[in-house]
Amino acid sequence: MKRIAGVWMAIILCGIVSAQTAKTTQSSQSGQPAKALPVDTIVRLGGKKIPCKVTNISSSSILYTDLEKKQSQAIERKEVEMIIFKNGMKEQINKPVLIMVDEGQWESILVTKEKNDVQGLYDRGKITAKSAPSSKSKKAAMQSAIIKLQKKAANLQGSMILITKTENYGGYDENPGYELEAIVYGKEPLEKGTDVVKDNKTPPKK
Repeated sequence: MKRIAGVWMAIILCGIVSAQTAKTTQSSQSGQPAKALPVDTIVRLGGKKIPCKVTNISSSSILYTDLEKKQSQAIERKEVEMIIFKNGMKEQINKPVLIMVDEGQWESILVTKEKNDVQGLYDRGKITAKSAPSSKSKKAAMQSAIIKLQKKAANLQGSMILITKTENYGGYDENPGYELEAIVYGKEPLEKGTDVVKDNKTPPKK
């Protein structure tokens, strides 16, 4: 009798263990993604967001850890609009770039050669610029051409310029010069009816 009772007890225990194992396996295979852990976010002038872990903020730069590359990187304060910390707190670093442009401060428009920097922004049109003929050095010539691009971008209420082509000329007895081609990007698409982006209106039927 005791032997029979022991056998039944063993069967019951095996059933309980099997049920718990099956429940655990079903839970792990349910396919439900784990909730993403909160992270810090750096918002650049122009609107691009960088999910990261902010490790240090100094008077000139912000040090952070890239979540994908797992590398420590730095960004200058002048390129950052705000930091949104994982606890929800926000720290304003600079005024939004579009507000600054509206006030005529074309210097606030960022210039880049990296396509990744303009992700999430709207293409507002292509622009070109040549450096001033009075430029005495290559550095001065490049700066002159960039300033012209920034002023044109400000008229389009852009927030960032992507340089797509650079040509230099001059030398020897001639002053150095640069001709730049670029695309203006902004937070909103460009309105129709400008002299930069062609309208997509259907021509009237004759």
